[in-house]
Amino acid sequence: MDTLELKNILISKISEIDDIQYLEAIMTILESKTSSKNYSENYNEELLKAEEDITAGRLYTQSQAKDKIEEWKKK
Repeated sequence: MDTLELKNILISKISEIDDIQYLEAIMTILESKTSSKNYSENYNEELLKAEEDITAGRLYTQSQAKDKIEEWKKK
């Protein structure tokens, strides 16, 4: 499989995902590879986003997180 074929497969797979948090996780991975910012800046930004999520109640218990992972595996 060449690079172009792999990119097309990834685009196809990502377009099928509707879960915003899963897409944000993918985006974080992609940004870490293509970002020109240094590691510390990215780390601090992610910490601030995490704190905002906690304050807004956007979090899961460990049990809920495990259930979510099992749902993703089925897709």
